[in-house]
Formats: sequence, C-alpha cells, structure tokens
Amino acid sequence: MPLQKTLVEGLSSSPSALIDLYSLDLTNIGTSTVYYFCNMSNNNCKPITFNSVQYVPFPILGESFGYDGKGAIQRPKLTVSNINGFTSQLLLENQQLNGAVITRTRVYARFLDAVNFPSPLPVWVTPDPTAAYASDTWVINRKVTENNQVVVFELVSPLELNNVKLPRRQIIANVCMWKYRQSGTCSYSSTPVADSANRTFTAYYGLRGPFAPLIDKGPYDAGTTYYRGNYVTIYSSIPTLSTIPIIYVCITDGTVGINPVDNTTNWVADSCPKTVAGCALRFTGGQALRTSAYPGVTRSPWIARA
Repeated sequence: MPLQKTLVEGLSSSPSALIDLYSLDLTNIGTSTVYYFCNMSNNNCKPITFNSVQYVPFPILGESFGYDGKGAIQRPKLTVSNINGFTSQLLLENQQLNGAVITRTRVYARFLDAVNFPSPLPVWVTPDPTAAYASDTWVINRKVTENNQVVVFELVSPLELNNVKLPRRQIIANVCMWKYRQSGTCSYSSTPVADSANRTFTAYYGLRGPFAPLIDKGPYDAGTTYYRGNYVTIYSSIPTLSTIPIIYVCITDGTVGINPVDNTTNWVADSCPKTVAGCALRFTGGQALRTSAYPGVTRSPWIARA
C-alpha cells in the first residue's frame, strides 16, 4: 500500500515535489555518527522531517543514480558544498570518507511529517512515514574533486565486493580520528586540559591554585559574568553532533556578553590536537589511551651495523 500511494502520486497530473533525502553513515569507518541532510528546507524554513528524522538543509547534488540491468553497475557522482571548509574538515577527521555509506530516500512532499507544514494542514498534505520509494544505498569509493566550493565523490554499489577496502579503517601513525569528548570513541569527559596546540590551562595559561582554579559554570549564559578559570559548555545545533560537549575556558576576568565561539581574546577552547601526546595529557594515572592512531607504524631511521 505505501508503495502504491507513492506510484499513484508519481503518475498524478500534478504531483507534489519529489524530495531527495540523504544519510551519511560512518559506521564502516570507525565511528557511529550518522548525518542526515537534504538540499532544501521545509515550509517553515527548518530542517525537513520525515519519519521523525530531521534532514538538515545542505547543498547537495546526486547524478547517475539508478540500475539499468545492462553492462557495468552505475557509479553515481555526489557533489556536496564545501562552505566554510565543513566537508574538508569531515574528510580530514574521517579517513576521506572512503567506505562510508550514502543512502538516498525519495519521498513526495505531500507525505512528509505534519511538522513541516503550517497548522491546519493544507488539504493536499497527507503525512505518511512509509510512503517513499525504496532507498538506494551506495558506498563512497573515492574523492574525485575537492576545492573551496564543492567536494565531488564517486559512489559504488555495495555489490562491488572486489572494491572493499582492507583494512576498513586507515592506519595513520600520529593522528587520532575520534571526535574529542564523543561518547563511545574518545570518551574523555573530565575537566579541560589544554588547547589545540597542547598548551595546558594550568601551566601555559596559569589557571591554577586559589587565584584562578578551573571551575565548571555549566552551559554558557550571555548574562553571566565569568572570571579566569571558569569554563562553560556549548552544544552544536547540528542534530548528529548535539550530544558532544564543546568546552571553553575563560582567560580574562570580568567577561560578560562575549560568546566563546570564534573568540580567542577572552576564551580558549578545550581542544585535543589529535596526537598521542594530547591523549596522554588527558588519560593519566595508568589509564589506557583512547587514541585511534597507530604509533607503531611510524617510519624508523635505518641504522647501519658495524
């Protein structure tokens, strides 16, 4: 019945807009993160919601999807925006996304969740979370193009088993792939330690002892006055990142009304440089390091024997 409703809508003389919904699943490359995005927003200028899942507006274009039953399997191209270097950062932190799974779901606008529309619902809207075409699943095979505007990926079918990458996760000697403070991977959840250059808050910034101890002040509040050593928590508005705390430490007394994001005069971000040394600063006292790096594969100098 759901597929029948979708086919009937598609054959209608005036069908509603056909919307492509995408998910990017990083499970195959070492993290449980899943991103949901769409190249448009809903009637309320908010993320599109289908089957209770929010798809964040993000410029994206898919080409050559489909199966023709003849010759080689299609290798679609996926072009995504690289606004402010977001996709480049995602590539850097997740092994160029090779092996990540892309799923495309196509649904007509009339079947989207009711939250997408004003109340009362327009007469043509009939929300149905099951009324969608069968999803297409593809695997990112390689990055074709990367510049400051777009990143283009080549996708392959999961049936092309001869292209499976082994090992699944890239072996890098000195760079950790985990997201700092993410539960289940990095898992660090204690007090701030150092900035992105491994400069500690206690030694380098002098935030120690009775004069400027590190004190947790909870979520950031624009109306609160902060002092050296106070630290606050901010969460991302992106749904898939909204559970990972971002910590900022105040380094200037009397700070008020200055948002920590993108401010380096009054605030310093608690950030891991993704090195083994950075991990060792946080997991002390005999704790096992949580880094995903492989220090043992570092190239060693050749030593001549006598």
